[in-house]
Amino acid sequence: MLQTSPPPALQISPCNVSGAHYGPEQEVQDEVPGRVRRGARRNLLESQRRRIRPGCQLPRETPEDKAEAPSGIGDLVLAAELMEMAGASPCYGQHRGGTQPAVQHDHGAYGVPQEPATLGRMVRELQETVHRQSQLVQSLQEALAASQARCQELQERSESECWALASELGQRIAALEAENRTLRCERDQLERRAQGLREELERSSSTVLHMGQRLKEQGGRAGPGRFCLASVRDDGKWLRFYTGFGSAQRLAAFLAFLTEGGPQRGAEPGPPSALSPEDQLFLVLVRLRLGLLLQDLAFRFHLSEATASRYWLSWTRLMETRLAQVPVRCSPRYVERFEPRRAAQVGGVPLVVLDCAQLCFEGRGRRLYALQGCALAAPSGFLAFGCSAALRGGEGAAGRGLPPFLQDGPVALSTPQGEACRQVLSLASLADKALRFRFLRGVQPPAMEGQVGRAWAICCYLACLLHEPMGLA
Repeated sequence: MLQTSPPPALQISPCNVSGAHYGPEQEVQDEVPGRVRRGARRNLLESQRRRIRPGCQLPRETPEDKAEAPSGIGDLVLAAELMEMAGASPCYGQHRGGTQPAVQHDHGAYGVPQEPATLGRMVRELQETVHRQSQLVQSLQEALAASQARCQELQERSESECWALASELGQRIAALEAENRTLRCERDQLERRAQGLREELERSSSTVLHMGQRLKEQGGRAGPGRFCLASVRDDGKWLRFYTGFGSAQRLAAFLAFLTEGGPQRGAEPGPPSALSPEDQLFLVLVRLRLGLLLQDLAFRFHLSEATASRYWLSWTRLMETRLAQVPVRCSPRYVERFEPRRAAQVGGVPLVVLDCAQLCFEGRGRRLYALQGCALAAPSGFLAFGCSAALRGGEGAAGRGLPPFLQDGPVALSTPQGEACRQVLSLASLADKALRFRFLRGVQPPAMEGQVGRAWAICCYLACLLHEPMGLA
């Protein structure tokens, strides 16, 4: 038998070839027959191992066997196992007890080359493949770990955000519930307070009604130091000084004329008036006669300034409306000779405007200006009174409506109108009597132009009522 030479120093460790690093078996055409062939070869190798004895020589593989045996990863694994077995068994001649053991590799059924260089190259290629696959597996593991870390981070962030939102929502809900409880408490308090105020209002209303009843029972009795009509009713001198009327009977008739056909002044539904209708008219006449301020009248009559102003405005409007129904005649020849005069068209009626007096006002910078107190003469021979400010642009008397007898043609008066008709002989004398009411002689602010114009008409009518022209009964 031939003695084999020692093989080159090529050591292949079993740890370098591992079944876990075989990689994807892409070269296997048919997986099931390959597995069957590998199992047959492994069984054959195991039987050959049992038959190997020291000093025996294994049959060499022929070229036909190389051509028939396909190469693959399973062959490489088998070669690695054979190399391991060769390293563990004597492969070259050693004399043990006069014998020369020898081992022949049985690679007849496998395509493993016998040359060590080729086998080493194949092993290195296998190692490079294993290395590349290990790097690929490592990169995939790193990518998987990064993805898992990213997923874990996103999950933790999502959980933290969900927790923060839930916490914020819980705090908001708690705040809203606390606010709701607070509002409910406030509502209950307000309801209790409103109930108390309603009860107090009912008690106050009953008290006010009781006091009003007591005031009505007292009637016209004046309190100590109070200024009223009862204090001057029986004294003709003071009654004329404060009102212009010579007797209380004429004043009462004038009050009846003003309230005729309408509700009694002071008897309207609502809270009781502080003054009786007689005292309300007395307050207005006192201001017209003496030109007192509203503050002075409020102090004299024990009223508030707002109440005094309300009495003044309501009664002057009523007096202007009722006195405009009193017919006042004037001679047409006197009107033609009166100066200054001018023509005007008011409400479709040609009228003659006669300037009778100047009414003074204080403008900006304390500069005084005057408006004309006028008499309006109609072709029918009747007069009406007004202020030049009310006649601007054809308004004034036209806006309020002309008296029914102030027309272009002749007018037939009814019996009551004929009895109440007055005659004016001189407009200058009438203006002098009207200016005895000191309210017209004062300097008023511009805001009172309308009130002064209304007072001028009232005072002219009162002059016609209170003074009979000379020569007329």
